[in-house]
Amino acid sequence: MKKNGFVLSNGFRIKPVVLDCCLGVEGYGPPGLFGTSYNKLIDRKNSTTILKTITRYPKIGNFGASIFSKDGWEMTDYSFPLPKKLCYLPIGGGSTVNSFGLSNDGFDNFLNKSFADKYIIPSIFLEFGRGNIQRVKEEAFYMGTKLKIKFKKRRDVFLAAVVLNISCHNSGNDITNINTEIIEVIKIFKEGIGNIPIGIKYSYLQDISLAVMIDREIDIEFHQAINTIPFKYIFGDDKFSPLSHIGHGGVSGPAIKEKAFNYVLKLRSALGPDVKIIGGGGVSNLLSAQERALCCDSIALGILVNRNTIEANKIISHFAK
Repeated sequence: MKKNGFVLSNGFRIKPVVLDCCLGVEGYGPPGLFGTSYNKLIDRKNSTTILKTITRYPKIGNFGASIFSKDGWEMTDYSFPLPKKLCYLPIGGGSTVNSFGLSNDGFDNFLNKSFADKYIIPSIFLEFGRGNIQRVKEEAFYMGTKLKIKFKKRRDVFLAAVVLNISCHNSGNDITNINTEIIEVIKIFKEGIGNIPIGIKYSYLQDISLAVMIDREIDIEFHQAINTIPFKYIFGDDKFSPLSHIGHGGVSGPAIKEKAFNYVLKLRSALGPDVKIIGGGGVSNLLSAQERALCCDSIALGILVNRNTIEANKIISHFAK
């Protein structure tokens, strides 16, 4: 099935395949042993990168601050330790579980980074679950305004769009029942950022009705779903997770394909044929990418980019023709 991606109001084209969160905060690829290493294997020319999610304040995350920290190493399926920043834990059939969550060094540090591409699409998470909605509103306006001002001045990179990640189950926050507050915060962020295109990213745990409300009330340019699904929704509470000590983690890969596909199908049905959708979750080969293409405008690849670059490039090449 032919996919053209879609064009934003500023003329930037989101290509048929999106590399979602898998190339880090700066877009240089998976962290190496002693820092960030550029991923020269993936076809960047024929795909669009969405950067790893950032928060207002730094978060070390579950996988160690660095290879020199006490918690910075993990045993792998190869029976020897690797830096946790490199690791996804295999659970069979090409699926993995991770709990990287929202690890990043904070919004203000992000503003001054160098980036792998001449454009960026950052992903921003606003921490609704902390219980202080007024503080979240203030942070939304702060980050929206700062993004607009900072990247208007920078000549080395173009702020093509911003994804607002409105739910991350790795954050430990339950924000599935505050739809009114979420919509208020999105409006405030939009006021701050002005006419820069915005997309909204949903969690598997959020009801499709929220997307319908957002689409009706706010002028956003695309919707996105999803990355991972919490371990218990795939294997059940009574199953052992290799990350049970840190919230069980989120499952990626073929194990979530059916549930993720059904979520995106419901999103398409609820929003209608003309709304732009980026669909991901469980896309692990060309066949599953072709299936996902039936209900979205662009296909999101995540862990596949890091675990099987050859297959990821095969998908990119197929939809770039």
